[in-house]
Amino acid sequence: MVENESIPPESQTPEPQPLESQIEADEQSDAVEWRKYFIDPDTAEASRRSLPMLVASRQCYMCQQGLPEDVIIDSDPQDFMDQIYAHCSQQDDYLLSDTPMKEAIFRVLLAGGNEPMNAEAIGASLSEKWATTPFPRDTSPRVIQRLLDNSAYYCIAPMPEPEAQEGE
Repeated sequence: MVENESIPPESQTPEPQPLESQIEADEQSDAVEWRKYFIDPDTAEASRRSLPMLVASRQCYMCQQGLPEDVIIDSDPQDFMDQIYAHCSQQDDYLLSDTPMKEAIFRVLLAGGNEPMNAEAIGASLSEKWATTPFPRDTSPRVIQRLLDNSAYYCIAPMPEPEAQEGE
């Protein structure tokens, strides 16, 4: 065993950032223009997912009763989104504090009627819903953005960039 051998600086564990640095990073994220995302039927079709089944399974228990699978498959997913927006999302058990984050993001988009939302708005919605939970979660825009960028399973896609008009 060799004594007093120093560890090269690049292999040492970095020091945790002080709270001031973390606050500065969060303030800098406020200046970021976050892209908006929505549940995209074209993404569902391209990935061969049944969007009606995916959305209908997020309805509350009462709304799921009596809906045969063959009827769901042939339905317009927007009908289920409208029902979730108007009724199911208002139920206490719609978005529980132990819901996995990607599932929670999907449910927030559904609860908003699939209106495009950015990471900041989704994070704020989750923070509000989970304010008194014994399970603290990181709902910062950076975390939500990372999850949104990797949510193909849920058919979540960014809003298309507006095409530039001639002369701009």
